[in-house]
Amino acid sequence: MKRTTIKDLAKMLQVSTSTVSRALSNHPDISDSVKVRVREVAELLNYHPSDFAINFRRNSTKVIGLIVPKISMFFIPAILDGISTKLKKEGYNFFILSSEESVAIEGENILTCSNSRVDGILISLCAETENLDHFKIAQDLEVPIVVFDKSIDQNDYDEVVFNNEESAEKCALRLIDMDCKNILAVFGSANLSITEKRKAGFMKIMTENKSTNCHSIFADSSDQARELVENLLKTEKYDAIFAMSDEVLAGIHIALMNSKSDLNLIKVVAISEGILPKYLNSNYEFEKNDGLKMGLKAAEILVQKIQNKEKATDSNRYFI
Repeated sequence: MKRTTIKDLAKMLQVSTSTVSRALSNHPDISDSVKVRVREVAELLNYHPSDFAINFRRNSTKVIGLIVPKISMFFIPAILDGISTKLKKEGYNFFILSSEESVAIEGENILTCSNSRVDGILISLCAETENLDHFKIAQDLEVPIVVFDKSIDQNDYDEVVFNNEESAEKCALRLIDMDCKNILAVFGSANLSITEKRKAGFMKIMTENKSTNCHSIFADSSDQARELVENLLKTEKYDAIFAMSDEVLAGIHIALMNSKSDLNLIKVVAISEGILPKYLNSNYEFEKNDGLKMGLKAAEILVQKIQNKEKATDSNRYFI
């Protein structure tokens, strides 16, 4: 069924669209009798005002663009729950775009958000992103942007991230406390600051502890982590493996299963949301990252920037 518009109401009532619009908004210049007639016809034709049109006239769409590197079980669902909860509470809708781990698509997504006149953008960067030059279109339009979870070293945009160094340090200390001597540390995409920070924190503890030997590798996906670890296990013996994320952990777990490793002899510690390790193996230990808090905080910061009309390039870093 065709949606009834203000033009349809105006045509039936034989008045101008502006008269209908003002009558529906209870404008004092419109007589009570006209208001009653307009509302009766609106009800008869099942007319509902367009939120987009109303917000457009107010120079606001009440829509947020949410850009993620890819949509998968490893992109912390709790983060999305936090974002959705906060935005809904504040009266915002949002749509999700996936960059498919491609910086070119990430740029297209920024353009799509800008052309859609979103009030703001929440973005977690893809593995290929090395700079934020493709943010310029949104910056020029003064669209507020908040980066969350996966970022790079930058000082131009607000970002909400986990305390990655501290989490990795705690994992390293756990392994040392368990008297592990030969450790394999598996990190994610090498160019992301989340990887850099977690490696720095983990290796700091490893370097300080002279009695341990630590070998580190990088994997861009769970499949690559599985392949690299499987190959290493053919020739090397480790008494512990560190996984910097749930995605990396999934690949490590399959590699351990395929190599028929004795999990009683290999300690596994990960930085995790806390759900995946329990399903894989109850012996896996983890340092929990609270995705719900991150999502709530990222959405809160963006809403504040929108409401306070802050410039797109005001920059602060918030740790969860």
